[in-house]
Amino acid sequence: MTKNNMNEICNCNVIKQVKVSDLLDDRLFFIPSYQRGYRWTKQQVYDLCNDLLEYTLRKDKTQESFYSLQPLIVREGRFEINGELRDAYEVIDGQQRLTTVFLLYRFLAKGLRYESLNDVSNDYNNKGLYHVYYETRPDDYFLLEKTGFRRLTNQDVRDIDMAHVSNALHYMSCWLENEKGNDPDCAEALFNLYDEEYNKKTIKQKLFDLLNDNDKQLGSVQFIWYEIDATKDAIKEFLTENKGKIGLTDTEKIRALFMQRSNFENDIRNLKQLSIAKDWELVENTLHKNDFWSFVSNDISLEDGRINIIFKYIFDNDSETSGVSQEGDYLFRYYYRHLTKKDKTAKGSVVVGSVDSLWKQVMDCFRMLQNWYYNPKIYNLVGLLVKHGYSIKNISDIYNRDGVNTHDDFIYELNREIRSVIINPITISKGNAELDIKEDEEYIHLFFDNSKEKAMMPDLLRFINIREMNKTIDQALSEIDKEDDEKKRSDLMRGARDVISHIYRFPFEALDVFGWDIEHIDSATTNSLTKPKEQEDWLLGAEKALGEKLLNDEYYSKQRTNKENVDDEKKKEILNAMVTRVYEIVEEDDSKLRKNWIGNLTLLDSGTNRSYKNKIFAWKKEILQERIRSGVFVPVCTQNIFNKVIPGATHIDWKWSHEDKKAYHAYLLKVINEFKKEFADENTATEKITD
Repeated sequence: MTKNNMNEICNCNVIKQVKVSDLLDDRLFFIPSYQRGYRWTKQQVYDLCNDLLEYTLRKDKTQESFYSLQPLIVREGRFEINGELRDAYEVIDGQQRLTTVFLLYRFLAKGLRYESLNDVSNDYNNKGLYHVYYETRPDDYFLLEKTGFRRLTNQDVRDIDMAHVSNALHYMSCWLENEKGNDPDCAEALFNLYDEEYNKKTIKQKLFDLLNDNDKQLGSVQFIWYEIDATKDAIKEFLTENKGKIGLTDTEKIRALFMQRSNFENDIRNLKQLSIAKDWELVENTLHKNDFWSFVSNDISLEDGRINIIFKYIFDNDSETSGVSQEGDYLFRYYYRHLTKKDKTAKGSVVVGSVDSLWKQVMDCFRMLQNWYYNPKIYNLVGLLVKHGYSIKNISDIYNRDGVNTHDDFIYELNREIRSVIINPITISKGNAELDIKEDEEYIHLFFDNSKEKAMMPDLLRFINIREMNKTIDQALSEIDKEDDEKKRSDLMRGARDVISHIYRFPFEALDVFGWDIEHIDSATTNSLTKPKEQEDWLLGAEKALGEKLLNDEYYSKQRTNKENVDDEKKKEILNAMVTRVYEIVEEDDSKLRKNWIGNLTLLDSGTNRSYKNKIFAWKKEILQERIRSGVFVPVCTQNIFNKVIPGATHIDWKWSHEDKKAYHAYLLKVINEFKKEFADENTATEKITD
């Protein structure tokens, strides 16, 4: 805080140190709608707990010593809480730490065998712990009042904020219970630095006495208490006091802008603010569902501020932002300009209706995304383009093209776009003797060892899977409610067809979470086994996968017997011969060109990839089936490959021969050519064909 700001507060407001124990008077803290919800991470919980514990262990304290928490900025007033007006303190800044101390107090009380906070009050002679009430989530108030003394259930955790509350309590337990060998930041690790014997009960008692100011040798925990004048604008103070803090994101500042009381007419102020706040929670909670988020974004690791994707869309959609720098807090600056425009004809302040207009754009975008989400075919196609690198703005430009009036029109245009950016760039060549492709026959010129061609493969293989899923949806829809004219007239009406077809949404979140990549169907190489122990282990696995087909081979069986009772050099020679023979039997001794061709490549998650290494087809098939049984999602086309149900594939289920590679390639080429024909038009570029 600057010196000028400090002087201004000193002139108008109350500044003092307030012990946590002074807040144990049953008071209410009101968290207004412009604030974000509770969001503390494991590291932040650990840091606070360690700071407090370290303070209790210090030997240089006096009776006047105290541990100072960050500022708590509040404004006293009357607020509607649980349907009635009550005296409370509106929290302008500091609610994250205030809530964490609230949770820690309850956690420690339960850990010290107290049955309720009433029992604590009797022992420590206070009125009771303070209470925290979130304006936008009134139901959470009652859950917070139970935390610590009973475990939160899945049914309790109904929003992202309660999920973070539940996590915080879990982190406190881990901090206290974990051993320093497994968790170097836990309480035991810190305790041992002070050469004291670690005792969990001692720690709990020390921290609880510290919060209650019950042991003068320990000192106390105190907030820097800034109580602003009741006439001050809380939103303005919120933005001012948080300026420059790392924790305040663009999203939080934009939320505060939308919630400014001056945005609304006096007679509808509270209703409008609460309406936007509730809408905000709906949007954020929906975007936190990974199946929703992953079809519009590639950033699965983003936790807070997912609503920014909508704010970015509105920014991109504004013609006046063309060429505007997108560095720093550009989104906040954009919304600040819009929400603080002065209306020269109005008496005084913000343009009436500007917040309504902007918020309508936010909700229109959100409903557009919902509209896409609820149609599985659109969901699949949009997600495919997003994984290719398209933004919501790019997709909406397709959605708003001339002639797009129905969902079917939109689906057609999405497919045209997919043809243009994913399918057309793929080179189709003719004739390749090494691949056994005749001179007048086409083949897909994609090879794993070419970096540019390899980069095209994930898009192509995702496309193949989505194409199959959307065709399955078409088939399902053609058989349901054929005589229901009402449903035929409106794509927006959800019915039995949607209930059935939604299971065909491609799980894009699995792409993000499990790290899917391109994998060879047969072994990537036949000469990577060099150490005898590796070779023997590999041969045991091959024998298990192939059984009698390998053990009954005369040459292999003979070498298997010969490797016993020979010197190390001779054994190494025999093992090399046995490995080579396995590859010959399963026809995985192909050339490098054949192995790296698209006919020998598929899409798999990284966990399955790591377990594959250089294993043969039959062995990979067993691993894949076990992964499926354990709940890992495997794309339908990958399953079809290993189940040998690709059209034209051989019926030999234990090997992936060159004939199988050609059959799989023919299937891919057929899907590509049919798709090009179905979605061709005069403006679509012709694919590149080389001889």
